[in-house]
Amino acid sequence: MKSQVIKFIDIHNQLKMLSVSIFVFFPFWAYAQNGKPEQKVLEFYQKYMTACAQPSMDEPNRELDGLFCNMDIKNYVTSQLYKKIIHAYKTGVYGDLAGDRDYFTHTQDSSVEWTSGMKATKIKENSNNAVVRLFMSFPSGAGDPLAVCVRLHRESSVWKIYQVDSSLYTDLPDCKDK
Repeated sequence: MKSQVIKFIDIHNQLKMLSVSIFVFFPFWAYAQNGKPEQKVLEFYQKYMTACAQPSMDEPNRELDGLFCNMDIKNYVTSQLYKKIIHAYKTGVYGDLAGDRDYFTHTQDSSVEWTSGMKATKIKENSNNAVVRLFMSFPSGAGDPLAVCVRLHRESSVWKIYQVDSSLYTDLPDCKDK
């Protein structure tokens, strides 16, 4: 009987320690699941530029004519931005969003080689919004460096892009005045 009581107390103590560990480490785990906005921006741009550089073997969405390089970007952009870009494209006013350039890169062309020279820096963050500056350094002979200001909103626990500011006055905005 004594042995059973000791085993029960031992198991009970182990469960208490496990419970305490879960409560102590859960906030860190939850924070890690959210990721950082600058990581999300870098991940998106690396996947986007890689997708744009590769010919798609999938049947293209003829209605959108490869607008997003046949990449499902809904995991990276808010539904409002997605709808805004689609609407602008279908109504013929896409140029109002990005000029004659790609909305996300603000360039006419892109290359998968650019992904190695990208650096994302968080400029500002509050509880559910962030501004990240994406700096793109191009390979020799491919042009001068360029930066874009990417605005994100946290939906549930996922950061999503809701706007990419055009660089009207300079190719290297600091994203701090916005």
